[in-house]
Amino acid sequence: MQNKIVTLESIIVNQGLSSGYSFRGKIKHVQNGGVRVIQLKDFEDNYTAIGDDCYLINNNKIKSKYYLEVGDVLFVAKGANNFATVFKSTDDIPTIASSAMFVLKVNKNLANPDFVAWYINQKNVQNYFKTKESGTYNTSINKTTLEETPIVLPSLEIQTKIATIADLHTKELAISSEILDLKNKLTTKQLLNKL
Repeated sequence: MQNKIVTLESIIVNQGLSSGYSFRGKIKHVQNGGVRVIQLKDFEDNYTAIGDDCYLINNNKIKSKYYLEVGDVLFVAKGANNFATVFKSTDDIPTIASSAMFVLKVNKNLANPDFVAWYINQKNVQNYFKTKESGTYNTSINKTTLEETPIVLPSLEIQTKIATIADLHTKELAISSEILDLKNKLTTKQLLNKL
C-alpha cells in the first residue's frame, strides 16, 4: 500500500489543535496543588519524555477543557527546539500544558499519536519548521504552520510498529547513557583509590 502524504490538520479531531493554558504571570509551585503544569523545563531525553518535577498549582481557575488526555501530543511551539511528545498519565492528577505548547488531539482511527510525535521530531519536519519559524530572538511556530505540516502516513499497523521500535530505541539510548555514566564513575573511583 502506498504511503499517503497528508497535513497534520487532516489527522486531528475537530477543534483538536489548541494552545496550552496561558498564565498571567510566573507559575508558582503550590505544595498541595490540585493541577499539574507541564512547562518547557519538564521535558527530558531530547524532548521525548516529561519529567517528575512538574509544578502543581491550585485548580480553582482552570477549566477542565484544558486538562490533558492520555494520547494528546504536546508540541513545543516556542524556542529553537520544536519537538513533540505524547502525554502519558501516571496518576489521577489533572494535568495541563503551558502556553509554550500546542496540544494536538490525534484522530486515533487515522494515526497513532506516538508515531505522529516521532515523525514531527524527524529531521525533515524539523527543517520544515526552521523555514517557517517567526521571531528573531524568541522564535516560535504558529498554529497555521503546524496545521500545514506534511506528514507521511503509512497504515496504522506500520505506524504502530515504527512507534514501538522508536520507543525501544529511545529507552536503549537512555540505558546506554546510564551505563556509560556508571563506568566513568567506577573508573574515576578506582583511579582515585590508587592514589
